[in-house]
Amino acid sequence: MVGCSGSAPSADSGCSCYLVEADGYRLVLDTGSGSAGPLQRYVTPADVDLVLLSHAHSDHWVDLTQLWYLRERSSDRPLEVVGPSDLPEFVYAEAETMHARRATAEPFRAGPLTIRQAAVPHGECWATRVGDALCYTADSEPAAALDELARGCRVLLAEASGFDAEGPLRGHLTAGDAGRLARRSGAELLVLTHLRAWQDAPALLAEAAAIADCPVVLATPGLRVAL
Repeated sequence: MVGCSGSAPSADSGCSCYLVEADGYRLVLDTGSGSAGPLQRYVTPADVDLVLLSHAHSDHWVDLTQLWYLRERSSDRPLEVVGPSDLPEFVYAEAETMHARRATAEPFRAGPLTIRQAAVPHGECWATRVGDALCYTADSEPAAALDELARGCRVLLAEASGFDAEGPLRGHLTAGDAGRLARRSGAELLVLTHLRAWQDAPALLAEAAAIADCPVVLATPGLRVAL
């Protein structure tokens, strides 16, 4: 876990950014605001193989520009990016130092990893499945597409952007929603992320843990999870 704050960075964490490593391959899920600096604690920009961006809100993608800048100065290899169609056009127009393509629901291989993505309700937003190991919800309200993508995953990395008592959150999961998704998916571990600085994170954890039938933890910068 590189960054796990939602909507804006906190004093202790940048926004959404997660590093997946497998057999020397390095995949970055989202590059939210404030994440490019801390990401370098775990991987050099030259060694990033692929960046998957869930959607075009700044707390999920904007530090791509910083990672790209650092990458240009450390590698001749173009930065590979997959993202939503509504990213700024320069992302797709650049041809020499960044190769970007628009996300689709077609599965694809990324090094040793099999990637599947599904469109979920939060503007144009893509949740991601990495093999059987991981499902990342990105930002989404409860949806059949998310249930299908998450089914059978070992680790569910799910946003927890509020409480059930607040009522259904348009475009977001509550902590209770995350717990219910974990139950339906059969996940072995639920990791709550997109934690907003002004919210009570232990209370979010308690709400999800009371519903999920697997261990539940809060994402924190530096947390490592074996997949």
